Amino acid sequence: MFLSAGLDGCRSGWVCIGWDGSEWTAQVFASLGDSLAFIAPRARVCIDIPVGLSETGLRACDVEARRLLGPRRSSVFPAPPYLSLKERSYAELNAESKRRYGRGISKQAFYLLPKIREAARHLQDNRTRCQEWREAHPELCFAALQGGEPMAESKKSKLGYSQRLALLRKRMGRHSVAKLMEQVDAHPLRPGVSRDDVLDAMVCGYVARLDRKVLRELPEGRVERSVAGEPMTISYPSFHV
Repeated sequence: MFLSAGLDGCRSGWVCIGWDGSEWTAQVFASLGDSLAFIAPRARVCIDIPVGLSETGLRACDVEARRLLGPRRSSVFPAPPYLSLKERSYAELNAESKRRYGRGISKQAFYLLPKIREAARHLQDNRTRCQEWREAHPELCFAALQGGEPMAESKKSKLGYSQRLALLRKRMGRHSVAKLMEQVDAHPLRPGVSRDDVLDAMVCGYVARLDRKVLRELPEGRVERSVAGEPMTISYPSFHV
């Protein structure tokens, strides 16, 4: 089973890059529930999805992540308010958020709500098993792994993809990265996985495997909690790792 893993949402479900103590392996899960057969209890997992929502949607960890990312700040989307966990139409949620807090909900956040709700249910239902699951942000992880310098190009561009792939090859090994790509390509759920989904899961998996001593959390020096009481933090590696 995986002792650490990175998870990134995709159209098919979730891309998982896991470390079992000796090698990396790629899986694609239709649901987070399917991950229970592969990820060990209390394994450290970095997942690219908001974990914990504030009443208004504003979170200090997102504000600090945007500040650190500079030109890549737009990759940190505004988290939706806690009321969004209840399934309603975009028009209803947007109108209610504007009425209560004076700000609407972005379409990007709305389209991610099924994944946010799924993660919230999974962590609640498997609280003991998932004690070491942490929210991470791939762009912040990539930036940290090159000394705090945000990636110069968007991951959607050919050059941006190549830059991130080169960084992962340097960190994880060229052979390991090639093997992981092959495993994803051969998976039955592959049609619902984009190439940048795999890179994001890889960098989250790499960070999850790092020694706890080199991991940091936003916001720095304090813990902000969600309406439900979970810590709202984003994990990332030290710039000097």
